[in-house]
Amino acid sequence: MGIAVLFAGWFIPTSCRKLTQTAPAADLLTVSKVFSGDESAQEAMSAFYIDMVFTPRSMMNAGTSLLAGLSGDELDCQIKPYPAEDSFRLNMLNANSVISNNLFTGAYALIYELNSILEGVAHSTGMSVAVQHELKGEAEFNRAMLYFYLVNLYGPVQLALKPNFQDNEQLARTSVDSVYAQLASDLEDAERLLPGDYIDAPGYTGDRTRPNQAAAAALLARIRLYQGKWASADSAATAVINNSHYVLETNLDSVFLSVSREAIWQLQPVHGPVATVDASVFLTPPGKPAFVFTSGLLGAFEAGDLRRQHWTKSSLFGGVTYTYPYKYKSLNAGATTEYEMVLRLAEQYLIRAEAEVQEGDVSHAIADLNVVRFRAGLPAYSMGTTTAAIMAAVMQERRIELMTEWGHRWLDLKRWGLANTVLSAEKPWWQTDDALYPIPAAQLQATPGMSQNAGY
Repeated sequence: MGIAVLFAGWFIPTSCRKLTQTAPAADLLTVSKVFSGDESAQEAMSAFYIDMVFTPRSMMNAGTSLLAGLSGDELDCQIKPYPAEDSFRLNMLNANSVISNNLFTGAYALIYELNSILEGVAHSTGMSVAVQHELKGEAEFNRAMLYFYLVNLYGPVQLALKPNFQDNEQLARTSVDSVYAQLASDLEDAERLLPGDYIDAPGYTGDRTRPNQAAAAALLARIRLYQGKWASADSAATAVINNSHYVLETNLDSVFLSVSREAIWQLQPVHGPVATVDASVFLTPPGKPAFVFTSGLLGAFEAGDLRRQHWTKSSLFGGVTYTYPYKYKSLNAGATTEYEMVLRLAEQYLIRAEAEVQEGDVSHAIADLNVVRFRAGLPAYSMGTTTAAIMAAVMQERRIELMTEWGHRWLDLKRWGLANTVLSAEKPWWQTDDALYPIPAAQLQATPGMSQNAGY
């Protein structure tokens, strides 16, 4: 499949708002036209963001938060007959699991679009240098984000860096370490190329929905943490924390707003009749909610934690109280006040705290931990200064602060080596092989020598 075909598929009519106030021109169907100048190239990038959030419950549109939350120990399902998503709670996926396969194939479809943008920008003779740099950095950043989730949900994956479906189908699985090395390289380049501020253009004024240098640094901090490169994680997180653009919102109800000062990178909702897909997934009409917190997660809140008051909500049905996520509070698409939060400042404090623990910098780790605790209305940490004690406190804060956001808990349990211990106690059916989702059967058939994950 050629690049031109990929671009032709982007310009689909949608009911979105700001991103399509200036609709892409109908004749932008060839690479030479798309990248003949700054305006059309920017429209191509806008079209990518529409594609990224066009499908509800896809990897980049609430799917990761919901499905990883069910896979781990955050979410339970209360609707019967059980929906297809319940197979994640039961850890009963297989190579033909439609939802899991859609996560995988949808992510690669977006990666191919990004690879097309990168190739188009590289060969353009009509774009300004500034916009070439900006779009290259954005494409590298977004590709790193997608591969981060692919490699953490599926393990070693095919590392496609060119916009050629036929060649990419023949790629073998690339090791996790090698994928991380590519992501780090992409993000370091993106940080160099991206602007320090956010793009101020039609459809984006005042928004933090196009990544900047800080977004690249924030994702790099996360990847360095996952790699165990503590000093690098500390340094990248510090660069974001020290950036005057960002401050923790003192009001917890303001954190997920489109004007949140805590936001490093958000996604603009583009799909009616809902605002954020997270709201449509977790908020419930009168009656029994579909997806609720597990008793284990509810029991993990400390007394007086304001996050229990502001980020959870309960409803009574049939004499039973059900408690569900309430970080996103609006279903009103007509006056969208919330954007999908992808990267935010609180995570950076927790990244730096964890890195500092591992570096032996106890006092600074506690200080960063307390920043998050104080915002939640909790007292200063006082449970000891051993590495084990402070690390346990970091794990606790990550569990509560980042609950039902982007699969953080699911991925944390796996990278900490705690998935088997924690989940076998919560789920009698848990097996070690459940830690990775299955590679789609169609992908195995299309790729000679492609191997399946263990247990499938």
